[in-house]
Amino acid sequence: MWSRFFPAYEQLRQELSSGSIGDVKGLTAYTGGAFDRNVVRWLFANELGGGVVKALGVYPVQLACLVFNNEKPDKICVNGQVLDTGESMLYAKCYFCTVS
Repeated sequence: MWSRFFPAYEQLRQELSSGSIGDVKGLTAYTGGAFDRNVVRWLFANELGGGVVKALGVYPVQLACLVFNNEKPDKICVNGQVLDTGESMLYAKCYFCTVS
């Protein structure tokens, strides 16, 4: 996962391992972007496997894996919006929480 190599992720790993931010119990992550419907048609077309959660949802999931040290969260919720065409909007708000 290419985003794991960002400097911010290295800083997050250091903060998590040092315990400086405490015991993380929850994470909210947004994913999405501005895409041209004519250029990336598959991203908008459900019949082609499109949709922001299907295409970009892996990024907040892998962030949760990092934050929760690969432990399965107790709950995962994803919010988004479906267009009149049945296509998903190009954003998603993901919540991960653990009560352990």
